[in-house]
Amino acid sequence: MTTSENLKARMVRPRIGLLPSGHLMYWDQFAGLRDMCQDMCEKVQDRLGHIGEVVSPGLVDTREKALEAGRFFQEQQIDILLVLPLGYTTGIVVLPCVEQVSVPIRILNTHLDSSYDFKNADTTTYLYHEGPCCIPEYAAGLVNMGRKFKVRTGPFGSDRFWGEVTADCLGAGAGRAFRSMNAGVIGQTYTGMVDMPTDEHRWLRATGNLLVRPEVEEIEEACHRVTQKQLEDMYGEFRETYDVDETVTDEHMKLSAQLAIAYEEVIMKHDIHSFGYYWWGEKELITQLRAQSSLAVSRLASMGRPGVTEGDVRTAMAMKILDLLGAGGMFVEFFAMDFDADILLMGHDGPANINMSAGKPKLQHLEVHHGKTGHGLGIDFDVRTGPVTLLNMSQFDAGDTFKLIYSIGEIVPGDILSIGNPNCRVKVNKPIHEFFDDWCQQAPSHHLAIGIGDQSEAIEAFAETMGFKTARV
Repeated sequence: MTTSENLKARMVRPRIGLLPSGHLMYWDQFAGLRDMCQDMCEKVQDRLGHIGEVVSPGLVDTREKALEAGRFFQEQQIDILLVLPLGYTTGIVVLPCVEQVSVPIRILNTHLDSSYDFKNADTTTYLYHEGPCCIPEYAAGLVNMGRKFKVRTGPFGSDRFWGEVTADCLGAGAGRAFRSMNAGVIGQTYTGMVDMPTDEHRWLRATGNLLVRPEVEEIEEACHRVTQKQLEDMYGEFRETYDVDETVTDEHMKLSAQLAIAYEEVIMKHDIHSFGYYWWGEKELITQLRAQSSLAVSRLASMGRPGVTEGDVRTAMAMKILDLLGAGGMFVEFFAMDFDADILLMGHDGPANINMSAGKPKLQHLEVHHGKTGHGLGIDFDVRTGPVTLLNMSQFDAGDTFKLIYSIGEIVPGDILSIGNPNCRVKVNKPIHEFFDDWCQQAPSHHLAIGIGDQSEAIEAFAETMGFKTARV
């Protein structure tokens, strides 16, 4: 499986509700208008089918049909509601439906025609293109109801328009999937880090679940159960996945291979999709269960089960959000600032997400892991250049649950550190002296996740689904 295929493997296929609205009074007055509108609706629905599974009650042109549509969408358990006005329609054919569904709402201000022959158009043609007329009416009603929404505007042939709609749908679908996923903590948070502990009640309010808390001993016992055959298979997987330094033998990889098998067993047993982990350990083995976990946890991240050292479950959650959006997701922190180039140097020791590697990742022996106790194998690679999303999941200034702090930047080529861990140069959308103050004012933790592409619209739709606050920096 290629990196691109692996990134897309866990993207959620959203369940899209399409509400086509029309004006009953017009159908008998203007011959052919209804058929023209229906044809456009079918083309929009077909295009949406490339994004997700589309369900629709059919053309809604009365208040009674709107009420029925609301019940229909409730039964269908949609992730997002797309309203498609077909010519002018009254708000009463939309609001009774919307009132019954609690999902993100997007109004599609689109048309098959990017323009038309205004000079020679008859009334039927004019009405066929008059969808924009009723959208302010819809908007006023939605605001009055206290409902959030966005209007997506553009012709049917606009890639920008469809990119926005796709992001909305994928973000909403990811929110539904995320809510059902287990998050966990193994061990504790790194001593003295005031931003690492997570308020579990916030997670309970957001998802109805508590954090899953496996014991360190579960990894230890699973490690003891590993067979020679499993080890041989994992050695082969490591050598296929990584560019293994010639000094690294199978014996060097033994504990990392045992841990890869053990971590997978424990994480899969508890069905955990994101987790924080850390422990110090007085015994050498217990320390090494954590210190030599880089391959094990990196492997899980590439499988869509990201883990973050230092007990940082919230950054693991942010990585999982990006994973669900097909953006990978790797955890980093601010290493340094290059004031001459106006860029940020970002990375972290330990586990990484090899799906974000520009080439085959390297595997080598490290005598010390910076900032930690222990030694062992380390992973390094050049992170893919191009647009990226920086994402932090904070519990501070976040209301009842969490806040997503995000920014859009670009990984650019240039000199980086050679310390045995992936790191990269990130150019953000404002001078770094402004960015850093703006970022810190939002009360982030010092870790964050970085993912491929501009995921801003999808993150906003995800947050809307989850009821999280957002702050774009």
